[in-house]
Amino acid sequence: MSALTGPCGLLLAAGQARRFGADKRFALIDGEPLLLIAARHLRAVLPDTLVVLREGDDALAELLTAEGIASTRCPQAALGMGHSLAHGVRQRPDADGWLIALADMPHLAESTLTRLAETLRHDVIIAPSLNGVRGHPVGFGRDYYEELIALSGDIGAKPLLQRHAARVTLLPVDDAGVLEDIDTPADLQVLAATRFG
Repeated sequence: MSALTGPCGLLLAAGQARRFGADKRFALIDGEPLLLIAARHLRAVLPDTLVVLREGDDALAELLTAEGIASTRCPQAALGMGHSLAHGVRQRPDADGWLIALADMPHLAESTLTRLAETLRHDVIIAPSLNGVRGHPVGFGRDYYEELIALSGDIGAKPLLQRHAARVTLLPVDDAGVLEDIDTPADLQVLAATRFG
């Protein structure tokens, strides 16, 4: 690795969304696509934000490009989140760390993202905690590069988190968005009513 560039925001958006019944990345919240809301929040805190898409996601890539947000296509996205995560990290080998966020969590407070990014150090794994429950996103310092790019399968970074459990720092937050993900249309209705009703 060459000169470090600061932390990278990595938004994983290459999943199949089978439980949603449609492509939830286009699902609208207050008139805006879910994916775009999540990407904007992350980019507002980390200018070097990269969205991981799957092959064929031309419309989403164009939407992100129009917003000035970078994206990359993961050829192995269908094999699981671990492949997408590894692919994304591999695109930013010179980053000082990676804050891994999920595209179906659009209500994260920017203050939470800022605190996580500011706490991220080379040997740190950081995650937010609400009432003792670990949430997302999860940040990995640059020391974990080799392990991150070796991830595969559909369980994301869980093996890495388990292996380094003693080094995981939980950051207590008062932000329900760290636990709110959208898996079904019902989830979307509940969150839209809560946030915008």
